[in-house]
Amino acid sequence: MINTDMVDVYKIDCVIRKNAKQTLILRREICDWLCEFAPTHFISIQFPTNQRSKSMEISRNLLRDVMKYFEKQLNPRHWFKKQLLFIGFAERNTADKWHFHLFLHNNRYHNDKIIKAVNKTIKHFKYSPTVIDIQMINRTQCKSYFYATKDIKADKQAHFDDNRVFLSTEMFPEHTKYPKLSHKSFVVAPLSRCILTINHF
Repeated sequence: MINTDMVDVYKIDCVIRKNAKQTLILRREICDWLCEFAPTHFISIQFPTNQRSKSMEISRNLLRDVMKYFEKQLNPRHWFKKQLLFIGFAERNTADKWHFHLFLHNNRYHNDKIIKAVNKTIKHFKYSPTVIDIQMINRTQCKSYFYATKDIKADKQAHFDDNRVFLSTEMFPEHTKYPKLSHKSFVVAPLSRCILTINHF
């Protein structure tokens, strides 16, 4: 007699293995897309314990406030016309609360000005220095790309939750002037309507 429990376990294992392969392919495609975007800075934002939330909406709104203040430190009068473009990744921690990784494309300001803007933002929100971590990177540093996509999981059709990937132009749609950028697709449309075919699970 066949043990149906073992059959079910076998089926589940096959699905997991197939999904793992699709996930790897998907993550590589996203990494290639990030490479074409050519980010100059990698920013990780882990909010203080009392501000961490399981709500994506609350966390995104908090991130929006932080990035708006950051942009204003770079260009106080016309920040909304000359935004720095970024690609963001939302990630849950072990307590299911959200934090973010951002790939920033800076083609306007000296690095010292970027760092000063980050420090002013930390001071304004009364954060500890560890809340916002910023590093300079170059377009070939795939390790950072792969790290930021580690929470992305694909199903067997290579679909995944595209709320986890967002653009600066989506975060500030009312102010976006779509600055010129040579790298394809980024200012034209979000990832879900460009290189990949993505649907929600």
